[in-house]
Amino acid sequence: MGLMQRLLGQGRFEPIRVVADVSAASEANREEIPVEQVVALLRERVYGAMTCLATLAVLVRYTAPETSPWSRVLDVAVATGGLWAASLLADWVAHLGAHHSAPRGRAALRMLQASGQIVEAAVLPLLILVAAAVGLLSLSTAMWIAMWILVVELGVIALFAVRMAQLRWWQQLFTIAGLVGVGVLVVGIKILGH
Repeated sequence: MGLMQRLLGQGRFEPIRVVADVSAASEANREEIPVEQVVALLRERVYGAMTCLATLAVLVRYTAPETSPWSRVLDVAVATGGLWAASLLADWVAHLGAHHSAPRGRAALRMLQASGQIVEAAVLPLLILVAAAVGLLSLSTAMWIAMWILVVELGVIALFAVRMAQLRWWQQLFTIAGLVGVGVLVVGIKILGH
């Protein structure tokens, strides 16, 4: 079972078990994910989605009918790759400072899994842009679809986060609405400025 599937639960809305102390996770409890890792995964996914959304919001303004869809695919891929590299480098430097050694083994794997969320956040928008590049839809339409996919993705991320929290229903709803609201605000500003 994949890491995100374990984070999200298996078909039911039951949170995974997390451990507060990484050292408390024994070999017998391999399925337990340290709290710090869950935080890193969700944080990087939100960073990735928001960065991709902001990138698309800027690019849509500078997209004309003659703009190559492949150039927009490259723009989003480069922005995503840059954020991924920055995240990985920041984690590596922080690990060096905190542990006085380079990350190895599980620590390195967890860093890659967390930073990989940035790339995963951009997969669907990139696929939509590729669909425009091969002529399945117009570039302008693809960019707007990609932005709305990211808004929905922010809502899904918030949903998974509040599932693991012990919040009242109205607090969960407020949290989800807040994160989706930020995404809608980005798109709304773009619509008003368009």
